[in-house]
Amino acid sequence: MKYHKLVENAQKPEGFWGKLMIRSMNRGHSELTDWALCHIDIKSGDHVLDVGCGGGKTVGKLCEKVGGGKVYGVDYSELCIKKAEKLNHKNVICGKAKLKKASVSALPFESDKFDFVTAVETYYFWPDKLNDLKEIARVLKPGGKLLLVFEMLKDKNDPDKWTKVEKRLNIEAVSREYIDDMLERAGYQNIRTYIKSGTSWLCAVAEKE
Repeated sequence: MKYHKLVENAQKPEGFWGKLMIRSMNRGHSELTDWALCHIDIKSGDHVLDVGCGGGKTVGKLCEKVGGGKVYGVDYSELCIKKAEKLNHKNVICGKAKLKKASVSALPFESDKFDFVTAVETYYFWPDKLNDLKEIARVLKPGGKLLLVFEMLKDKNDPDKWTKVEKRLNIEAVSREYIDDMLERAGYQNIRTYIKSGTSWLCAVAEKE
């Protein structure tokens, strides 16, 4: 029962179980995020957006990289925004981080704003994946990069590996080929995908033309 309550709050954390899920995600996704961030070169002064920022752990990691830049985080869970603001209190106070309640389908930013956009373990839940990728491209600067991060990579040798989670959350694990295709259809270029040996981790880096 406890496991079910936690899993049900993975998409949009709310209430007591949502708080526990946020804590679990911050802890459980940290190593995955560190690995994925090694594949992009964030510089001091960059402006970065984290889509589906959850409890804000990735926002904190990004703040350490941008120097005099700025990090924004969006999530459509009000509870996530509150927890992310609390975790990143010092960066919020000094203006380095800003958290907003918003959906990936309608990002509240002007076009050509960000050097990088990151999305850690959130793509599965996006309502209109192709158009959501295009919406992210809108807010990226020309030459800006998108980093997508996944823990659930399809395994041809174990096709039922994620079945229980997929059914409970009504989501689908991804394949490298599928992500390549979606990014290409959304108009991105220089698409690169990486899989960490011995894991089901996948990250993709794609550039706005």
